Amino acid sequence: MQISKLSSLIGVSAVLFVGPLTAAQAQRPGLYFGGAWGAYSIKQSNLNDNDNVLKGYIGGQVLPWLAIEGSVTDFNRLNSGSERFEADGKGLAAVFSVPLGPSATFFGKAGQFWWASDSVLGGALKASKGNDPFYGIGFKFGFNDHLAFRLEAERYDVSSTRLKTYMAGLEFKF
Repeated sequence: MQISKLSSLIGVSAVLFVGPLTAAQAQRPGLYFGGAWGAYSIKQSNLNDNDNVLKGYIGGQVLPWLAIEGSVTDFNRLNSGSERFEADGKGLAAVFSVPLGPSATFFGKAGQFWWASDSVLGGALKASKGNDPFYGIGFKFGFNDHLAFRLEAERYDVSSTRLKTYMAGLEFKF
């Protein structure tokens, strides 16, 4: 009797766990694009502030759990007396998805960010270009097969300055 209850419990648990995963895995590969707006924070030298960040992106869902995504990110200019920070750049990332149900997905991303910065931090001019790795996590909720709401947090290194971003946006999938 115990074995029967235990196997029933395992069977029901497996169906409840795997069912939403297979429903969400039914997402078909395809192209998508979107945009996001949010805030970024900087803590460098005497500059400890937040401001707006804008991002546009385009990607391709290669597999139900893997996408390749290109982005353009613009960090709004911050001024604080003699300190200032301004940067923008382009990123390329691999996005790994884990479905949470038929219309919700958790994702993580990692990639490379090519940046250009015109900043004065600690009294030194840091006008430069470079590239560094970036990473992030997010949550996507699909309204239908084509439109989704996306929340994400990303971390960048730009000109030896750590930036944290928090964004919300919309994604359209073909």
